[in-house]
Amino acid sequence: MRSELVIARRLRDDFTYYAPRALRIRTKTGTVDPFRLNKAQHHLHTQVEAQRASTGKVRVIVLKGRQQGISTYIEGRFYWRVTHRKGCQAFILTHEQQATDNLFKMVERYHEHCPSLLKPQTKASNAKELVFGRLDSGYKLGTAGTKGTGRSSTIQLFHGSECGFWPHADEHAAGVMQAIPNQAATEVFIESTAIRPAESRIGFIPPARRVGSSPPPAKAPG
Repeated sequence: MRSELVIARRLRDDFTYYAPRALRIRTKTGTVDPFRLNKAQHHLHTQVEAQRASTGKVRVIVLKGRQQGISTYIEGRFYWRVTHRKGCQAFILTHEQQATDNLFKMVERYHEHCPSLLKPQTKASNAKELVFGRLDSGYKLGTAGTKGTGRSSTIQLFHGSECGFWPHADEHAAGVMQAIPNQAATEVFIESTAIRPAESRIGFIPPARRVGSSPPPAKAPG
């Protein structure tokens, strides 16, 4: 019994332990395999956890490279969070409908393959939300086409995807940030590519740490 409690607590508290045991991802070859963090994901996770340990919350702007799995990491992290906390709402805002659909398919895959002992009861599942009834938590998704998207919700976890391409970036940022309490256990990830970085489109971002999705190059000796 004691060992089972230790495992349950580690699954709850350690995402790197939880991910390969509870989450499945579609690989580049088309197979569905356990989610084991790659180098870029580990780098981001280390910085995120350090910030969470020091401040109690996460506020991160990610300048990502191509095909590094940053959105995969964020959606997996959010699924881990919303399935272990009551009343936790995650909101994902993307730049276009196709991206919204792709991210929601990723979330659905996490939920579909999650072991039954860790999978919460599903109250609702459709193209825009995944709701876990007993936990009163879940996911909502939106596309950055309407200025008021996300403004009326209360959000604990937010992922702004490809925000450099949002048509109403300042309005979306201001509205969404008003919906996120400045409290512990809240998380904000703003990510975009170097082609149109987040800072070039969003004038209002709360104090956030800007991170890359790859470790900095090693300093040459001497």
